[in-house]
This record gives sequence, structure tokens and C-alpha cells, in this order.
Amino acid sequence: MVLNPELEVINKAKKAIETWLAPVGLELKPEKPRICHTLNPLRIEGSELTVNPGFDFLGFNIRQYTKGKHHSGRSGGIASKLLGFTTLIKPSKKAIKAHHAALKKVVKALKTAPQSGLIVKLNPIIKGWANYYSGVAAKETFSSEDNILWQKLRAWSVYRRGRKQKA
Repeated sequence: MVLNPELEVINKAKKAIETWLAPVGLELKPEKPRICHTLNPLRIEGSELTVNPGFDFLGFNIRQYTKGKHHSGRSGGIASKLLGFTTLIKPSKKAIKAHHAALKKVVKALKTAPQSGLIVKLNPIIKGWANYYSGVAAKETFSSEDNILWQKLRAWSVYRRGRKQKA
């Protein structure tokens, strides 16, 4: 991952990486390196395609959003100035879907297991996922994950007990 505000520097870094990998017999796949802007959509030269701002890296989505002067980020240092944007790092959509699939797989596999068995299997998955994303802007994601898990567990309990009322 190479981060720089200037496209020329990024292209030079890409060439330097290619020359660094060549002596050991490795090369960058032409379709893998992706050049994108984290704030504005980027137009690809010679075509009408635009690349959405931001990128996914290790399960995180890194993107910048334009903000007014009261919510804008600052450059830092003694003479800091307003940047006009703020950087947000969130869990990527792909990682969220993978987490849903993992939860669904456990709940489905333990349809007839006792409640304590289901809790024992779900706790490490939930704690690990929450700890991994605890340092980023994930409040909305955690809230939606909580709701989705509640729905899965509600369906599991209805399956286990049926729709009988409590005695």
C-alpha cells in the first residue's frame, strides 16, 4: 500500500516495487494494483469509467469525506490548518458479509444444541470480531450486527422451543 497525494509519486513507487521484486522472480499482477483517490472519484484516462473513492485493506474500508469547518480534520503541528475533509476507517462490506456468514454457519450447525453450547461457540467469534474493529468508526456496524444476531438467535429460539407460551 502506497499513500501519497501526488499521482506521479505513486507511479514511481509502483515502478520501484516492480524493480525490487524482479531479482527474486516475483512480479505485480497488472490487474491487482489499484490506484484510487480517498476523497474524490477518479476518472480513468481513455475511458468513461470512474473509480469510487476509498479502498479496502485488511478488512477495513479507508475513505475521506468532505466536511465543513467545524467537523473538518486538521493538518497538525503548531500552525495547523483545516483540511476540509475527515478520514473515516470502517469495517469493509466484504468483512461484514463474511462475519454474517460465520454467525449463520454456527447457528445453523447448532440448531439442536443447548443454549450454553451455542453461547460457547458464538462468544469467541463475536469478541474477536468486535476487538478487531474496536479502534475504528464502527458504531453503526456494531449496532446493525447486534440487530442481525438478535434476529438469528430469535429464530433459533423459536425453532428450539416452538411458538409455545411460557407456562
